[in-house]
Amino acid sequence: MEKASPLIVLFIFFIILAYGANEVMANICQESLGGCDQCNERCKAKRGPKSEGDCQSRIYNLCMCNYQCGPPPPPPEPKVCYGGAGLCSQKCSNNCCNQICANKYSRGNGFCEKIGSINLCKCQYPC
Repeated sequence: MEKASPLIVLFIFFIILAYGANEVMANICQESLGGCDQCNERCKAKRGPKSEGDCQSRIYNLCMCNYQCGPPPPPPEPKVCYGGAGLCSQKCSNNCCNQICANKYSRGNGFCEKIGSINLCKCQYPC
């Protein structure tokens, strides 16, 4: 059993080595992003946090974005905020509440929600 232990350690070492080689051999792509203003920040915003922007000041003051090849990451889901627009009633139900929220908040929509005995007009909008 004592001889099996070094073989297992050696086997695990080769697995780790092979995994590391794959990481190093990942294809790096480049994309021009125009001028050098905030080059690294624009690159990270477009291609993700692992990308790096490099200002090629000797070559036409050009921002080159270096990233791991593949499609760009999907944009983050917009955050949804909630607000209120008063009470709902027979006179002002879902359609009326929706119209109030659309006027009150940019790209807002509304719905009536009963909480206990109170019928509130709730708005949701991207923020």
